[in-house]
Amino acid sequence: MTAPINRIDRLFAHNARTLPGRTHLILADGTQQSWLQTWERASAIAAALLKSGVKPDDRVLVLAGNSRELQELYVACGIAGAICVPVNTLNTAHELLATAQDCTPVAAFVEEALFDRILPNLTAAIGGIKAVIGKAQPGWGALADLVAAGDTVQAHQWLLAPPVDTRGDGPGVMVYSSGTTGKPKGILLSQFGVVENARMTQSVARLQMADVNLAILPFFSSFGFCWDFLMPALAGATTVILPKFDPQAALRAIERYRVTALFGVPTMFARIFDAPDLGKTDISSLRLMDVGGGPVSDKLKHDLKHVHGIEIIESYGLTEISPVAAVQIPGDVHRAGSTGPALPGVEVKVIDETGKTLAPNEPGELCFRAPTLMIGYWNRPQQTAEALRDGWLHSGDIGIVDEDGHIYIRDRVKDMIVANGYNVYPKEVENALAEHPAVQSVAVVGLPDEIRGEVIHSFVVLREGQSVTAEALIAHCATLIGKHKLPRQIHFTDNLPLTASGKIQRFVLRDWARETTTTKATA
Repeated sequence: MTAPINRIDRLFAHNARTLPGRTHLILADGTQQSWLQTWERASAIAAALLKSGVKPDDRVLVLAGNSRELQELYVACGIAGAICVPVNTLNTAHELLATAQDCTPVAAFVEEALFDRILPNLTAAIGGIKAVIGKAQPGWGALADLVAAGDTVQAHQWLLAPPVDTRGDGPGVMVYSSGTTGKPKGILLSQFGVVENARMTQSVARLQMADVNLAILPFFSSFGFCWDFLMPALAGATTVILPKFDPQAALRAIERYRVTALFGVPTMFARIFDAPDLGKTDISSLRLMDVGGGPVSDKLKHDLKHVHGIEIIESYGLTEISPVAAVQIPGDVHRAGSTGPALPGVEVKVIDETGKTLAPNEPGELCFRAPTLMIGYWNRPQQTAEALRDGWLHSGDIGIVDEDGHIYIRDRVKDMIVANGYNVYPKEVENALAEHPAVQSVAVVGLPDEIRGEVIHSFVVLREGQSVTAEALIAHCATLIGKHKLPRQIHFTDNLPLTASGKIQRFVLRDWARETTTTKATA
């Protein structure tokens, strides 16, 4: 009897058995890799991990950008029963060391281009396998050698009889929070949780085997892990891998490989579909796009749907739920401002500061109950207890749920601005600014003020070749939002500080706002 598909390794074993020759990955150079080849390569890595003494629930640290190797390491850790710990590629050497000291890995893999982040004491702390994705380095071997030493006969045997007796509800992946608050923490997710959440998401988004997905989200983020790694695997779809996000490269890949599905965050889509090459590129193959991590401008949504014929849906989630909580249903009439209803199997409620459950359309903190909730925060029992109460995950996000169950995100509890006694949600101001034709992207924060309580600061990136004054932008906003919500300061910048997964680092913006109060526009 075949084991249930409730683990990453079992999902990939299933695809290797049932879709052995079908294309799983298309690499940047056009090389294609089948599902069976992915399994064989992952099995070789798993065999090396087991031979080195890795035991179930041991941690394996991985510092790598999007690559077939990162996908294979997720599968290999599942086969060996280890917990894969993917690390943000924007982390500094000291941040990487702090992560390693927190999770105490017994093995580590690092991309060659990022090897300068490896400090000597990190190398010394890891007693097991240390391998480079690329050329070997002093004290570190090459991952390619581990793959080359693999036994294909053994890999095929493991398709039906895995080497380790692992359970579906055991720990599988630990994702460190992306650092939007400046203090990342390890979020431990179960094998069952990540696979089941991707399955629930797949039931709504309906990715198909015939789809070709272009991976632009980082695989080390929970968003990319679900939408660009696990969901295509559940569908048996093909994934095109770009080593890093590049708008022009993304457009070329869409045309060359006839990409049908694209998942990302608003900042990515603003850059892809504002790229100089857009009008010269055939993107007619695209049929489905999902936007997470914040709302996309109404103009961009309109153009994508009515000019290019692309179905665009929005979603919401957080790593602690593994990670998707709600998705708009393709083909439905989408309600303005909504991220859609909660996924099948996810319960949602809204509470006030006393814990009382609120009626529909009343704003408060969103709480979720689902079988896919995190195991907990690594080495942080108190924070785990605060987040998980009576079986409910307290998200820290402010939102409402309408009478039909559709979720509307207002903002993070901690990001809400209190200006002149009024509650102002940054997204309201951001949405108003984004409606201006000269604005490419925007982010809003509040800073303490003795008179007003907080002052609203906006950071704006202009479209290429566009010019506008701060005064004109404020006047534009005044036609859309109340006076108490208008930004008092507008800062023009070439780029917004983002995490590798495309989220706004508001704590960095607050630092910027403290350093300058300029309102001079750039041409």
